[in-house]
Amino acid sequence: MKCLAALLLALTVTAGANSYAPPRPLLIGSDFGGYGFKFLPRGVNDATASARESWGELFVLQPDGTLKTLWKRKLVNTPSRVLISPRGQVVTLDNWAGYGSPKHAVVVYDLKGKVTADLKFSDVVPDARACPRCGSIDGPFLSWGYTPKYVFYGGEPHLALRNPAGKGPTINLVTGKLKTN
Repeated sequence: MKCLAALLLALTVTAGANSYAPPRPLLIGSDFGGYGFKFLPRGVNDATASARESWGELFVLQPDGTLKTLWKRKLVNTPSRVLISPRGQVVTLDNWAGYGSPKHAVVVYDLKGKVTADLKFSDVVPDARACPRCGSIDGPFLSWGYTPKYVFYGGEPHLALRNPAGKGPTINLVTGKLKTN
């Protein structure tokens, strides 16, 4: 009986652990193809699925087919998801494998690479009960509970994070201002 209890305990601990692939370079394109972004993790540790730092490069496709770099810089974090708005703002969501959670849950970079918003999970979701799907043993993940979509209010692009009921926070990608509901 003691052996069975020990085996069950070991299985419970193993079943509860998450494992992640290490971050790898990614090339991301905007929905309409005008902008592209290179995500470049550096100092990757395969054993811990982490990176010492990450860099990003935003570029735009020119009419003659060449690429023009708009900015290249060290990123605030190593994100688990990168989005590009139709107007070229870069948005990073969450932290790779939960490292650094709940800081830097949403980071917005403008067309010059300036950070216009750097929001913690608790800024975006003041009451964790509002996003039960965001929970994880590795920390909260916005992208597990919300679907991102771009909306325009007053001609300015916003990122709307929506749960299955259609509710959630909205971030102005020009000013970085957050509206929760």
